[in-house]
Amino acid sequence: MSTTLSTTTMVARLQRKFPIGLGVTDAFSFICEAFRRIDQMSKGGFVWQVGVTTLTAPAGAATDISLPADFDPGKTAWLRGSSVVTSPTLTIIPYKPYSDFYNQEHFVQASLAVGGTFSAWSYKPSIAGSTVTWKMNLRPSEQFPLANPVAFDLTYHKVCNTNAFAVGPAVYFPTPDQFDGLILDLAEAELSRVYGRGGWEKIQQQAMQGIADMVDTYRTERYTLAGVSDMVIQAQERQADKTK
Repeated sequence: MSTTLSTTTMVARLQRKFPIGLGVTDAFSFICEAFRRIDQMSKGGFVWQVGVTTLTAPAGAATDISLPADFDPGKTAWLRGSSVVTSPTLTIIPYKPYSDFYNQEHFVQASLAVGGTFSAWSYKPSIAGSTVTWKMNLRPSEQFPLANPVAFDLTYHKVCNTNAFAVGPAVYFPTPDQFDGLILDLAEAELSRVYGRGGWEKIQQQAMQGIADMVDTYRTERYTLAGVSDMVIQAQERQADKTK
């Protein structure tokens, strides 16, 4: 049976911990901040942040391709062709940071009548006033102009923006049930710190340890990154070497 707490329940529980007339808006703000902190703790991103969309490179000259508005540039993303016509094996097209991206011109392949063969993709920020969006580019440029549009499947990590949530009995944070109590503990610790109530360090430390214990289970790329427990062991081994 699910024990997921709605935002209404979480706010009410946090308010009961502080009998000082804490308002719903303030309580929810601290809960959202705690959720954001959890979201930032995994190097590879969490599984609940994964989204899928289709992008299209239009026919003609190379052009910037807009990435989703909730695209998180700090997390992993995977791009592949969505049609066997232009990508028979549907394998992942490698991502390259911009420092390496332009070197993909060395990997020129013959153009296809139906589209292009691409060796890498990358992205860059596009700033218009106070708005920042992200644009994707493809290489090598020899593949352009494209005779026809080419579609791609993009699997990416979304920015979990808690401002989109609301306080309601049917509204939940997009985290597994096991994180509900930790979200509340982190919110309580931060509230205690702000209002000068003692013991907030211990509450925060216990919550952070609880999150660290679960990160490997819910991290998207736990098989390619050293887990939190591995990092702790490595740090202990380094410290032991120093004391020899």
